[in-house]
Amino acid sequence: MTPSAPKLANAPAAHFDLDPFHVVAHRELAVRPLVAPGVCLNPMCSRSFAPSRSWQRYCSEPCRKMDELEMRRVGQKAAPALLAWRMGKYEKQDAALRALSRAGRNYVTRLQSEWYGDRLARASERRRHE
Repeated sequence: MTPSAPKLANAPAAHFDLDPFHVVAHRELAVRPLVAPGVCLNPMCSRSFAPSRSWQRYCSEPCRKMDELEMRRVGQKAAPALLAWRMGKYEKQDAALRALSRAGRNYVTRLQSEWYGDRLARASERRRHE
């Protein structure tokens, strides 16, 4: 008799004890936020608004949801490369693993540069049409 395949449909998702970036870098973000206070972090909006809380980064719930969706998509692109980078980060002997790690690091670097440039361009375009 062969054992049945494990049932993963209700398996718990990965759990990390690492706090969100805005919590970890609270002091640094207070000194140098990602965008100016009172400017919507969503690059497709980038409107000025009066924050109701000092930590508010979006002018509305739809803007927050839209930007978080974009961040998830970028995270899905970055995740395999981050794993590959970390797998071989300290490898000394396996040349193939070092090459995979280097490819992951290079991909993450290109991805973050392209994403950052794209966000700046969209925010600039949005402000130009106001």
